[in-house]
Amino acid sequence: MKKTALILSILIGGLAFITPLEKVIFAQEKNTKKVEQSMNLTQDDAKKLLIDFNNKVDYIYQGTHNDFKYLQEKGLKGFVFLPDVETDIGYFVDENTSHIYAFHPSGYLELEK
Repeated sequence: MKKTALILSILIGGLAFITPLEKVIFAQEKNTKKVEQSMNLTQDDAKKLLIDFNNKVDYIYQGTHNDFKYLQEKGLKGFVFLPDVETDIGYFVDENTSHIYAFHPSGYLELEK
């Protein structure tokens, strides 16, 4: 029994050395590229996320992170929308993480989803 376990361990260990390292690295690089491509949202993608978050109201586009000093100072990138209801709190959708934040230009930013 000990000999069988030893032989199996040697065979499995040998298989690990036979697998070319280039193939492993190539697979990792390919997966990383897919993640990077899927993380950059468009304005339409951001609005769809908000509608999925709350489909009882429509959302009015207000601008990007470039239009709001607070978002620039925090180094955030994404899109700002106001719900089409009486309120002064809008939503910021981070284009890199797809997170939705309650947002006010005065400096209020709270993670919603």
